[in-house]
Amino acid sequence: MTDETKPENESRLLKAVESIAISPQDAKALVAQYRSQVKSSKPKASDHEVQALVAEKIISRYAKMSATSGGVTALAGVIPGLGTAVAMVGGGLTDATIGMKFQVDMCMCLADTFGWDLTSEDARQLAFMIAAGGSLEKFGVEVGTALASKAGVNMVRQYLKGAALAAVKEMFKRIGITFTRKALEKAIPFGVGVVIGSAANYALTKYVGKAALGWFTTDRDMGNEPVIVKAEPMVDVEPA
Repeated sequence: MTDETKPENESRLLKAVESIAISPQDAKALVAQYRSQVKSSKPKASDHEVQALVAEKIISRYAKMSATSGGVTALAGVIPGLGTAVAMVGGGLTDATIGMKFQVDMCMCLADTFGWDLTSEDARQLAFMIAAGGSLEKFGVEVGTALASKAGVNMVRQYLKGAALAAVKEMFKRIGITFTRKALEKAIPFGVGVVIGSAANYALTKYVGKAALGWFTTDRDMGNEPVIVKAEPMVDVEPA
């Protein structure tokens, strides 16, 4: 393997997830819908309360979607809409690709909820980094420090100053290895595999969501200012 091809192989999972991740426009539309719902039901809620309630809805949404994908991939191994992404990683990482898509989508929506401009490269890489870091934490893989801590916030922000892409690639490489080992769960008898796939994906996505929420709230409490974009009119877009 040459030095030129090695980085390509290491980032297969990253590229596959990138190809099917939610667009900034769809993420903004979904967050706007939830924000409108929360403000309608709780008109006196503070901005922080609205953020917390919207974040809760987002995490619940993606945990449930991830659970469904876990069961489906354990049953069939073929999910409509994956297309080229599945070809990039092969059947063994199909479930990982779908699961990571939902976790990245969730983190992008949470980033928008807490004021990050999703059209900026930093915000996009932030979502991938937190999703990847949260997954590694859940599996007990050393990532340096807990995301939902002051040290974790500083670590991620340091990566965003120039080494973000390298950091994200390394995280996805390690996640790919971890998920490949976890794929053994899919080989157990029919029926049991569905339960494990659904339950494991739900728990993992919930964990990543809580880690992301912890990062964003710690970041805010530390007084860091996100990159904020002017509010845009809500458009009728079907969330991914």
